[in-house]
Order: sequence, then C-alpha cells, then structure tokens
Amino acid sequence: IKMYRMIVFIYVVAIFSSAMIFGEIAEKLNQPNIIGELFGGIVAGPIAHEIFSLILSSDHPFFAYWRPEIIESEIGILIEIGMVMVMLIAGLGTELEDLIASGKYSLLPAVFGVVLPLVLGYSIGIFYDYSQITSLFLGASLSITAVAVSAKTLLDLKKLQSKIGTTILGAAIIDDILGLIILSVLLSLVHGETFSFVEILKIVLKSVGFLFISVKLGGCLLPKILKYRLKFGKELRLGIILLVMLIFSILARMCGLHEMIGAFIVGMLLKKVLTEAEIDSLVTWGLGFFTPLFFGWIGFSVTFSSVFSVLMAVILLAAIIGKVLGCGIGARISGLSTKESVAVGIGMNGRGAVELVLAGVGLEFGIIQQNLFSIIVFMAFFTTLITPVVLKMAVREPQQKKIKRIKKEGS
Repeated sequence: IKMYRMIVFIYVVAIFSSAMIFGEIAEKLNQPNIIGELFGGIVAGPIAHEIFSLILSSDHPFFAYWRPEIIESEIGILIEIGMVMVMLIAGLGTELEDLIASGKYSLLPAVFGVVLPLVLGYSIGIFYDYSQITSLFLGASLSITAVAVSAKTLLDLKKLQSKIGTTILGAAIIDDILGLIILSVLLSLVHGETFSFVEILKIVLKSVGFLFISVKLGGCLLPKILKYRLKFGKELRLGIILLVMLIFSILARMCGLHEMIGAFIVGMLLKKVLTEAEIDSLVTWGLGFFTPLFFGWIGFSVTFSSVFSVLMAVILLAAIIGKVLGCGIGARISGLSTKESVAVGIGMNGRGAVELVLAGVGLEFGIIQQNLFSIIVFMAFFTTLITPVVLKMAVREPQQKKIKRIKKEGS
C-alpha cells in the first residue's frame, strides 16, 4: 500500500510539474498556456513511459500502476476541482450582460455544431459496419464541446469579453444541455429502456430552470451574503467564495448539468461583488495549481497505441469539419461575419470530459471496443490540442488594423 501511494504521488508531482514547466514555455513562445500544459502531460505520460520501459523491467511496480484509470481513482477529485476552477475563473472574466446579449448568436451555432458531427459520426459507423447503437455512440462522441477547453483558451487569449468569446461560451452552455440529452438517451438505450420525449422535456426544463433561477436568485442573494465577508479574515473570505462555488456546482449536477456550468455562473455573479485582490487570489490559485493539473492529466491519459489507422483519420476529420462547419454555419445564419463565424466554429472544436465519459460507458457495456475507445480518446486530445493554436490565428487582429486602433486610442 505504501509503495502504491508513493508511486501515485510521484505521478501527480510529475504531471503537475511537467504541465507547469511546459505551460510556461508555451507562454514564453507567445502561445496559450493550455498547449504547454497538454504537452507536459504527454511528456509525463506516454513519452516517459516509453523512456522508462527501456531502463526498467516490465514487471517493475512503476509500470503496474502506470495506468490512467488507477491514478484517476486517487486524484479524481482534484481533476474535478480543476475543471470547476477553470470555469469559475472564466466566469470572473465574463460580463453577464454580454453573455445574455450574445444569446441570439449562440443558439444556432450550438444546435448546428451538435447535429452535423452527430450525423457524420453515425454515418461513419454505419459505413464501417458498426451496429446502430455503436454508430450513435460514435456520433455523440464527436458532437459535444468541452466548455472548459473553450473557456481556458479564451482566457489565455484575453478574448472572454469579446463578441466571439461570449458567443462561444453561450453556445458551449447550450451545447452542454444538448449533450446531456444525448447522453441520457444513449444511456437509456444501453440499459434497454424506452426513452420518451417527456423525459427529454424534463431535462430541458430542469436545465433552463437552474440557469434562470441561479442567475436571478444568486444575483440577489450573493451580494448580501458576501457583504459580511469583510468581517472575516482573508483566508476565511476566500473559503466562503469557494464554498459558494462548490454549492452551485452541486446544484448544477443535481439538475443534470455539469458542475462546470454552476461554477461559471458563480464566477459571473461574483465578478461584481469581489475586490480586485480577491479575484487575483482566485485566478492565481486556480491557474497556478488546478488548471495545470487538469490539462496535464488530459495529456497524461492519451494512448497512442492502436489509434493510427484510416478509421482514426476519418473520425478525426469528421470531428473537426463537423464541429467547425456546423458551428460556423449556425453563427453566420445568426448574423456574425464570416471571420467571426469561423472563429466561433474553431473555438467550439475542443472535446473533453463528456466524450471520455460517454466512451467509457460504451466500453464498459461492450458497445464499443478498445480500438474505437482509443480513437475517441485521441480525438478528444487532438482537438483540444489544436483548438488554442488555430483559434489564436482566427481572432488575431490584422497588423494594419491594430496600428490604426492604437493610434486612435492614443489621440
């Protein structure tokens, strides 16, 4: 037991330190931190595994515990907190009014961005002679955006409060609700249950109800609760803020949404009542520990074995084209410019936790095999890796326009 605990602890230190170091290197290279954190996870995971396999024997305890599922059982709660901290910080950088105003631009990108990848994934499954349920699982795994990836990328690029940023975040929240419906339908099919439109309606009403009540009620109660924080010490004030975040996260989960949505709403509501020092403390703490651990973990979990095939290339292309094209078309119909629509499509391209949960359920019940599971995991990682780089290029201001803006601001 002691050896097991020590090795797991060593892995956590390796993931965190590698993600932190490579995140800093990425920043020095003028790239989003998330790129370095993901790559740092790969270095601490698959790459380190290959290096040590040349030095140590295959029966060494080092390899016995070198499995993501074993380590996740020990640090799963830290990974979950990392996700909600990303969204809390994203909320602190987002104006509620801007997000609401972007609602008319967010709905169609979310819907188109779910439907097109779902259809493409399902069609690929049928073409490769997979069963109906397996094809549906594949389509669903391509269709759901990782809201934490979108938020962290926008945070790194300082685009959270831009029109593109609020549209992406609004669409990502709607995407989460649609993803919840898809996940619920598929789980019912797995268990042999019949799924009715009444159940779908319940999910939608609970989700929308939570969003509405939390914004309205939270907006009234949180300032009153937190005005007493000045009577307490700095540490206790920070603890109260984090407690509120966790409570909202739990309530979001009880309503069927992901915990991250609750944390994001809390961040937006707290933005108006916290001091700059308190916001800086939360951002420093979150970005300094939890987010490198979370994104480092994603990189650590990647397995490269049995994924490089024609099927992998087809699925990867379908995932990227389906999401970028679907969200882009939806954004263009909603009134955004072509450049803005492309940026929204790219910003919605990252995949993450929901896909991995869905793939895990499919593997557990024998609906998908290990080969397809590995491809889905690699797809989630690859889209998460390329999204920040391509989004940075998409939202970059032309040099000539930038010079004109600076001159105008200076005059």
